[in-house]
Amino acid sequence: MKISKVASIWIFFSDDDNKVADGAGLKIKYAYLDFNNLLPIKESTLTVGLMKTYFGTIYEWTYPTIDGDPSDKYKFVSSTDFGFGVSGKIPNEFGSYNLAVYNGEGYKKVGNNINKDLNYLANLRITPVAGVTLGGSYMFRSENDSKADDREEYNLMAGIGKFAFGPVSLLAEYLYKVKSLPNADPEEDDVTTSVISIMPVYNINDKIELLARYDIYDPDIDNDNDVENTIIAGLNYFILRDAKNAPKLFIQTNFQMTQFEDDSEDESELLLQLRWIFSETINKK
Repeated sequence: MKISKVASIWIFFSDDDNKVADGAGLKIKYAYLDFNNLLPIKESTLTVGLMKTYFGTIYEWTYPTIDGDPSDKYKFVSSTDFGFGVSGKIPNEFGSYNLAVYNGEGYKKVGNNINKDLNYLANLRITPVAGVTLGGSYMFRSENDSKADDREEYNLMAGIGKFAFGPVSLLAEYLYKVKSLPNADPEEDDVTTSVISIMPVYNINDKIELLARYDIYDPDIDNDNDVENTIIAGLNYFILRDAKNAPKLFIQTNFQMTQFEDDSEDESELLLQLRWIFSETINKK
């Protein structure tokens, strides 16, 4: 058995609602152990702790737009959660898989929303040819005790397609969520939510990246006039990169507009953000 990674990431945040006495706080987003060669499965890793949620693209989202990953923005899943899971690679670099069990608490309100029911997830990625990645995720999530009258069950699905050729790439994602109340009145209808997100990216050079994003969010497909369409146009300017060419310091500019099908007034905003990604690796000799 080999422990391959011990990870912990801390997030500083301000509290606009003044729920924290001094207006600021500290959250732990990742705190997990990776074990290699513990299971009789070749090239597999067992992860235990506050770990990534392997649903859709949320676990690999690098914020190419200032807005978050669709699964996060539209409240499908939390990006991290307490649990354990097995991850591995399909032979011949054909793809990867993840199987995990979570408690559904997330990381933002630790100890505030204890869930007695476990949540189950399966994720698969396939790379049939270079530059093309296809995949899907499924999660069964529940809230409240399984015997409670207000128990809620969620069946969540995600389908993704990635295409990258030269300086051009395209990410397409479809999210689908069905909320049901099994202990409620039989006449209580299920609520089905869907999201379509498409994001093309064009790298002009090593410094400048142009992108666009189009989201179609339908909170209840059985209701009319509740669809929201969000359009984002952005530019990323990379100032510093590390030895592996990963961005470390860059400026993001996004123009974002949301249109509402119910004839509400459009909302638009211009966002500017400076991102600085820093980390340190300590080698024990």
